[in-house]
Amino acid sequence: PVAGIDAQLAIALREAPEALRPRLIRARQAASRLGRVIQALLAMFRSGVDPQRQTIRLSELLQPLSFSELQIDIRNDEALSADPDLLTAALLNLLDNAQRHQARQVQLILVHDAGWTRLRLHDDGVGCPPERLQQLRQALARQDYSTDSGLKGLGLILADLVMRAHGGRMELPQVEPGFCVDLNWPST
Repeated sequence: PVAGIDAQLAIALREAPEALRPRLIRARQAASRLGRVIQALLAMFRSGVDPQRQTIRLSELLQPLSFSELQIDIRNDEALSADPDLLTAALLNLLDNAQRHQARQVQLILVHDAGWTRLRLHDDGVGCPPERLQQLRQALARQDYSTDSGLKGLGLILADLVMRAHGGRMELPQVEPGFCVDLNWPST
């Protein structure tokens, strides 16, 4: 259905008067985001309850994903052990969040240390005020995924659930500029 919506919006965009084009472009971008969210949720459901770890590389996970306006810089693309469907779902949503918050570039930094894998996603978007960041941290620590918690989208919730499924955790460090998410999980 999302592909059909996109096709109809593409046709409407071609035939629309100039005054309507910005609205149609925004609708098409929203439909594209919806498609990525659905893809991420399907990947998560297909993976089953327990993570099905495989040895993979970030570049392999990101290759089929499309973020036309977002430059993704992978630092240290060495092998890691994770469920590819779950990690892809988390990355898809976190990268979509970065793009929606005006990021043009995201650095993915992979580090293996003392039996743990850490993947840092640091974007150059608008960032988050310290008080809002603290609110997000508290909601995630409580696993309060309700709309009242301040967590409005699926990106952080999905990434937190994926890390918990891997026996790990997600952290939101304060950075300047932009926004940063650290995904941490046991290497084996």
